[in-house]
Amino acid sequence: MAGTSLAKSRISRGNIKSIIALGVSGVLLVGLLVSLLMSMVIQFTHSTQVPRLLLEQDIPLPGAFPDAYRTSRQPFAPGLAVPFDHFDFMGLDSQTHLLFIAHSGPAPDRAQQVFPNFNPDTDAKDDGNIVVFDTRQKKVVGLLDIPQVAGVVVAPDLQKVYAADANDNIVYAIDEHNLKYTPIHLQDNDSPDGVAYDAIDHLIIVSNPGTPPTPDSNIIERKNQNETIIDALTDKVVASILLGPDGQWGDDVGHVKFDPGLHRVFVVVQQLADPNSPNQNLLPPPGTAWLVEIDPLKHQIVTRMKLPYACITPHGMAIDTDQHIAFIACVDEDPPSLIRVDLRTMKVFSEAPWPVALKPDIVTLDHPLHLVYVACGAGISVFREDGSAFKWLGTYNFGANTHTLAVDEQTHEIYLPLVKQGNRPVLRVMRYNLNTLE
Repeated sequence: MAGTSLAKSRISRGNIKSIIALGVSGVLLVGLLVSLLMSMVIQFTHSTQVPRLLLEQDIPLPGAFPDAYRTSRQPFAPGLAVPFDHFDFMGLDSQTHLLFIAHSGPAPDRAQQVFPNFNPDTDAKDDGNIVVFDTRQKKVVGLLDIPQVAGVVVAPDLQKVYAADANDNIVYAIDEHNLKYTPIHLQDNDSPDGVAYDAIDHLIIVSNPGTPPTPDSNIIERKNQNETIIDALTDKVVASILLGPDGQWGDDVGHVKFDPGLHRVFVVVQQLADPNSPNQNLLPPPGTAWLVEIDPLKHQIVTRMKLPYACITPHGMAIDTDQHIAFIACVDEDPPSLIRVDLRTMKVFSEAPWPVALKPDIVTLDHPLHLVYVACGAGISVFREDGSAFKWLGTYNFGANTHTLAVDEQTHEIYLPLVKQGNRPVLRVMRYNLNTLE
C-alpha cells in the first residue's frame, strides 16, 4: 500500500510539473505572438527613418599614378586603388558644370615606403593629378598631370581655376576652355595649401604653411608662413602677408576664405608645437589658435581674434557669406569639434562646441538649403542652420579617408571621392533627401 501511494504521489507530482511546463511554454508562445503582432503594427503604422543622403552612383576614377589602363585611346581609364592614396580640395564651376578634383595621391615619403622603386626626387612629378569631371554628363572629361595638388579654387567670372602644387611651390592657373595651365611660382618652401578667390578685386589668396628648408630640419622659416596674393588678371604675385608671430616656431597656416559682403579675407592659424620634440604626437599648447582678418587691397592684417581655449589646430573653414558666419573645424580638440564665429563682431557664438567625426578637414555649405557639411577622415557630419539657430542632423560613414566633398547648390548633389571602393578610386555621387528637411 505504501509503495502504491508513493508511486501515485510521484505520478501526481510529475503531472503537476508537466502542466506547469506546458503553462510556461504557452505563456512564452503567447508573448512571442503578441511581440510579433506589435512589431507588425508598428511597422505598418510608423514609417522607417528615411536616409538624409541618397546614393546615386559610384563612378570609377583614373588612378593616382600612370598605369597600363591609361592609354592614348583611353586617357581617362579607371585605375586601381593604391595604399595611402589621398584626395584633397575640389572646385566646382556652376556655370561650366566642371568639377576639379585634387587627386594628390600618396605623399612621396609614403610612396617610397610602399613602392620600393619609387624615388621621391624623380618620381614625385607623376604622383597625383587633377581629375576634371562633368557633373551634367557624369563622366571624367579631363586629367591634368599636376602632382601633389592641395588647394583648388574656381574663378568663375574668368573661367579659370587655380590649383596649389604643395610639393613644387607652384600655383597653376588653368583655363577652363582648353584645360591648359601655366605655373605661378611662389617662394621656395612655401608649400601652398588652401586657396580662396576675391571676385571683387580679382585676387587669388593662397595659404602657405611652409615646409622645412632641408630634409634634416624640422623648423619652418617665418617667411614661409604667409598668405600670398596673386592678381588673377595677370597671374602675377603682388604681395605676401607674413603670419606666424606666435611662439618660438611660428604658426601653422590653415584654410583661407573670402567674404565679399565684408570685403575681408579670413584665415585660421595655430601656434606650432616644438618641431624638435621627441614626442611626434606633441600637440600645440591650448589657447594659441587665432582667426586672422585681412584687408586684401591694403595687404594688411586687420584683426587677430583668439579662438576658444580648447580649439586646438583649427584647419577647415567655410563662411556663410549671407550671414557672415564662419564655421571652423578644430581638429585636435577632444572630441574634434565645429565652432561658429560672427565675423561682423569677431566673436565666437556662446554655445558648446559641436562634436564632429574624427579628423575634420573640408567644411562646405549648401547655401540654398542652409546645410553645413564637415568632411572628416571618419565620416561626414551634417548640420542645418536657421538664422542664428544651429542643429546637428547626423554623421554618416562611407569608408576611410572621406575628408573632402563638394556640393552642387543647383542640384544639391554631393560629390565624395573615395580612395578605395571595389579596389578602385571612385567618385561617389549622392543627393540630399529634400524630404528630410526640418
